[in-house]
Order: sequence, then C-alpha cells, then structure tokens
Amino acid sequence: MFLIKIILLQNLLAGGAVWVGYRFFDVPFMLGQDALFYMFALQWGMAALVWSGGRSSAKYDQDPAARTTNQMLSSAQVQADKKKEFAANYHLGLQLFLSGLLPLIVCVMYSVL
Repeated sequence: MFLIKIILLQNLLAGGAVWVGYRFFDVPFMLGQDALFYMFALQWGMAALVWSGGRSSAKYDQDPAARTTNQMLSSAQVQADKKKEFAANYHLGLQLFLSGLLPLIVCVMYSVL
C-alpha cells in the first residue's frame, strides 16, 4: 500500500514538472503521449542517477575532507555508513524505476491503440 502511494506521488510530481516545463517553454504538445513519455524519461533518468550514485559517490574516498573524516573514524563505521547510503540510493532508485513503468505502459498503450 505504501509503495502505491509513493508511485502515485512520484507520478504526480513528474507530471507537474512536465507541465511546468511546457508552460515556461511554450511548446505545443499532445497531452497524452508526449507528457507521458517525458514523465517516464524524467523518472528513469533520475533512477539511473540515483542507482549509479553519481561520480562523487564513486570517488567517495578521494575527497580530502572525506579522507580526513575517515581517519578519525573506525573503518567499520565508515563501511556501515557507506552500506546505508548505497541501500538508501538503491531503494529510491527502485521506487523511481517502478513509478516510471506506469507512464511507459500507458504511453505504449496510446501508441498501439
């Protein structure tokens, strides 16, 4: 039930972002397919960024401030924090991926019908 609420909320936010984008750029579009495609692309693009963690997450130990902090903490604490961070990123990425499936399915249905 919680996942369904999250999916609906993320789709509403993506739809709002697409609507605001079209209002500011004044581009004519078909309400059905175009908006749904951009909602899907926005959500899956954000999911890809969250899942990969971005470049700064891959270079977590190369940051001078992070190295100084890591030296002050035990390695077990640092590894536990990294695992928590990666788990949270994966969870959010999975939610975004699943919420992007809804506009994708509806967009495909529009193009088939």
